Amino acid sequence: MGGGGENRKRAIDWLQKSARSYLEDGNGKKALTAVAAIKSLAPDHPLLAELRVKIYLLEAKSASQPVPAGIPAGASTGTAWPLASGYVVTNDHIVADSSDVILINGSGQELAAQVVLRDQASDIALLEVGDADKLPPAIPLANSPLRLGSRVFTLGFPRLDLMGSLPKLSEGVISGTNGLLEDPGSLQTTVPIQPGNSGGPLLNMNGEVVGVVKSMLGIRDERQGSIYLLPNASCALKIKCVRDLLNLLPRRDAALTILPRRSGDLETLAARIQSSVLIVVAR
Repeated sequence: MGGGGENRKRAIDWLQKSARSYLEDGNGKKALTAVAAIKSLAPDHPLLAELRVKIYLLEAKSASQPVPAGIPAGASTGTAWPLASGYVVTNDHIVADSSDVILINGSGQELAAQVVLRDQASDIALLEVGDADKLPPAIPLANSPLRLGSRVFTLGFPRLDLMGSLPKLSEGVISGTNGLLEDPGSLQTTVPIQPGNSGGPLLNMNGEVVGVVKSMLGIRDERQGSIYLLPNASCALKIKCVRDLLNLLPRRDAALTILPRRSGDLETLAARIQSSVLIVVAR
């Protein structure tokens, strides 16, 4: 990459950090200025939608909203889930620039984790913990792509501050086999999500992961700067992104038991999978 490209990348990285810092300080106006600067340098940057949604939510919620017990103020939270190899999948934007990452399992046990590989463009990160035996069973990856209209669901941890720390389920269908601007690496769904669902597994009716929940979809009012969130519209990365990232790491034998690939009703699938989703906290 030439010097100009390197300088552009540094500028975008600095603006991302600035936007997050402004959000942590509760300054939505300055965060929006940083996002506008990122857009001028990289109109299709994968974090733009996420940052805009965070600004919208900052403006919409009360400043006195409590932080959940045990979650540090200013921490980034999301959802994660384990692979058979013992690696754990989440979104890169949750753990980016974080020096302290914790995974919390269904029994409330905290596991220190570290990032082993990131793909900022695809917004995927792979984590690992010191003792993989402490992770729950792995969720299997789907081998076949989904068709338009296929039924899907996710389990995750939206809005811990309001909805609590037990996993929440939401369902929908594949509404687009390509993502925004016909991105071939993503899916569009009608699965309703909230901040905190990011990084969670998008699952088919066999209990297999077909994608990684990425972001809500919204329309920004260019004059007012506000964001209107589209109801029942979300974006997920296709599972191929996870497979591609795994291929960059040394091959591992299976370290975890894998949940069965078996069709069932939503209640049965939720009972099987819910203990294998993890809260991720990064600061």
